[in-house]
Amino acid sequence: MVSSKSKLYFLKAGPKLFSISALYHENTKLRSFHRTVESGILEVSREKMKKLSQAFKVYPNCKLKVELPKDCGDSGAHIEDVIRRRRSIRDFSGDALTIEELAKLLYFSYGITDSMKADGVVQPLRAAPSGGALYPLELYPVVFGVRGLNPGIYHYNVKSHLLELLSSGDHRESLYKYVFGQDMMLQASVVILITAMFERNQWKYRERGYRYILLDAGHLAENLYLMATAMSLGCCTIGGFLDDYINGMLDIDGVHESTIYVVVVGRPSGP
Repeated sequence: MVSSKSKLYFLKAGPKLFSISALYHENTKLRSFHRTVESGILEVSREKMKKLSQAFKVYPNCKLKVELPKDCGDSGAHIEDVIRRRRSIRDFSGDALTIEELAKLLYFSYGITDSMKADGVVQPLRAAPSGGALYPLELYPVVFGVRGLNPGIYHYNVKSHLLELLSSGDHRESLYKYVFGQDMMLQASVVILITAMFERNQWKYRERGYRYILLDAGHLAENLYLMATAMSLGCCTIGGFLDDYINGMLDIDGVHESTIYVVVVGRPSGP
């Protein structure tokens, strides 16, 4: 249902200013009548919610699994200082990260940090907030230079805190092209591709769930920024990329699961 003010906006905007995104935003607004509808749906779907709130993507047939260290030490940084120093860093030295540094980035951005029992089910608690605790995002580190890891595309298995090798080899040049030739890609140590599995969220929140998925990605990305800063690493996010090409690299369909964010990490080139 579109409000009278919104209808007036679309009429005035005319064909040249018509925006699919504005129409989508208008039609995903919550209104007073939704409360009754949603309460009924949630009662029917409570069992499904329990299952999907614990959903984790795994690659059981991958040939190489790399267990990540769980105790990587404390950076000793104060959160107030980290927030003051947080910046988007685009100039990297090309020096390799350690596997401990990569493990900390993944764990403290989206890992399982605790658990609780709810409705008779053990509910994992994660490092970032998520709408309905449904956690629809997946992380794929593309390794260029990490000591102890061969270059390649990996999937972060959150449940077991390990990496699953999907494709070995150096994918730097491909990613450089897919982000429209952004030079920071050439000296980075690792690129973390963030994907969304839409059904995990939208079975409950439907069309509005797409908003929540993007919010989730923002929470996750800020954790990566803050952890990188705490460890004196550089981090920069990229929102402009060739979606279908990167999805092809990951062998995902771009419909049920699709790349929504790119995070570049490396050692800063300057002091």
